[in-house]
Amino acid sequence: MTQTTIGILLVVLAATVEGFGDIFMKKSRLERARQVFWIGSGIAVFIVQIAIYTAALRFLEVGTAFGIASLSVVFVALLSKWLLREEIAPIKWMGIALIVAGTSLIGAYA
Repeated sequence: MTQTTIGILLVVLAATVEGFGDIFMKKSRLERARQVFWIGSGIAVFIVQIAIYTAALRFLEVGTAFGIASLSVVFVALLSKWLLREEIAPIKWMGIALIVAGTSLIGAYA
């Protein structure tokens, strides 16, 4: 496995973790009785995300890592559909497809 591949995998992992952090923050607004728990969980997850992303920067240029990190938008949309039962409009599905295509190009030429 090349160092670039390791960097890309770390950024994708960081984007996934960031998605969970965003979901936890949303849960803090939905479940007021457990608000402190969800905020604390969200902050903890964001700290882990920062550590993973920072590790990825060892293997990738910042511009490449930042572009691939846009996958967090995709993960947030998918996680919100799965965990929060939110709807994703067809136009958003098209946007998700474009983000995936764009990040694939960035990763392919990293």
